[in-house]
Amino acid sequence: MNILVINPTSESELNDTIFQAADQASKLSARSAEEYTHTSAISLDQAPRRVASPLEIMEASMALMEKVRSLKDVYDGFIIAHTAELGADALQELTGKPVVSSGAAAVYSAPLYGHRIAVLSRSLRDLETHRETLRHYGILHDNLTFLPVMEENAPLANLREAVSEAAEKAKKEHLATVLVLGDPSMGILADDVSRLTHLPVLEGITSALIRIEYMVYQQERLREHAAKRT
Repeated sequence: MNILVINPTSESELNDTIFQAADQASKLSARSAEEYTHTSAISLDQAPRRVASPLEIMEASMALMEKVRSLKDVYDGFIIAHTAELGADALQELTGKPVVSSGAAAVYSAPLYGHRIAVLSRSLRDLETHRETLRHYGILHDNLTFLPVMEENAPLANLREAVSEAAEKAKKEHLATVLVLGDPSMGILADDVSRLTHLPVLEGITSALIRIEYMVYQQERLREHAAKRT
């Protein structure tokens, strides 16, 4: 199985972080070397560096559509590594293959871990974008608390400390029983945050990969059933 994880921004320094999270997740789910899910991570040179405003979302969606169109026959599924939905439904129609938003994936499964859920967003702008994505998928639950961890233009070098502080605040002040790291830039911090807070910590890339593997499997089974009927 080959899955492409797309960072729909031109912030290419996030690619290694996104790939590390995806590769680790694929190793966790692999039952054998033959069943290992191969992942790749790319960014989009034509997209904005940050994606939150209506114009940025439109520009990123257009760049994403063109990239996926050119690669739709290469991969078995696509993960959009962002809090924004960015036309995942349209991409699924275009490719006929599973497309999963990482921004929705972690929150989708969070209620299974606890009922007081804190979603950590990279900035206030990302927080609002994430809300819209969850509303789109019908999972903007009342028991979600959203916490931005940094100012909009803060350097990524400060991210680890900012996420740790926000996670502790979520536990102590908001009595969170499960944490969601909403932004793909936070993915590789999940284990560290869990050790710090002693809470289950979900992140979007891992959650999206687990979800898309099952979706690809289901799609293959449906094709097999259809072939047997003909």
